[in-house]
Amino acid sequence: MSKHKPITKKIRIKVWEKYNHHCAYCGCKLEYKDMQVDHIDSVYVHCDYKKENTLDEINDIDNLMPSCKQCNLYKSTFDLETFRDRLTSVMLKNLQKTFQYRLALKYGLIEENIKPIEFYFEKQENKRNE
Repeated sequence: MSKHKPITKKIRIKVWEKYNHHCAYCGCKLEYKDMQVDHIDSVYVHCDYKKENTLDEINDIDNLMPSCKQCNLYKSTFDLETFRDRLTSVMLKNLQKTFQYRLALKYGLIEENIKPIEFYFEKQENKRNE
């Protein structure tokens, strides 16, 4: 049993509405039932391991993001810059090694579009600031 309090439904709804029912990272549309709440600063790293934050600080709405299962799983306990870097430096390089990826590329089923990653929430914030 976890020693951490679950995030209340009221807070979960606020998190879900934070980016208009989209994953804060990839931008896919999220149904409430499928949304996972991600901590930008990880509970494990900043609260349990380093003990830099209290549970109230780590569960503050500013530290919570709506996330799809894939993004939340891959982000894990990484900070945002490490997550961004690992998407291109680790995940992409691992994909490029596979026979299936190379064959799909050869037949034009996929195209590489290597560019700096801008998360959905960053695009939304940039729109607001324009």
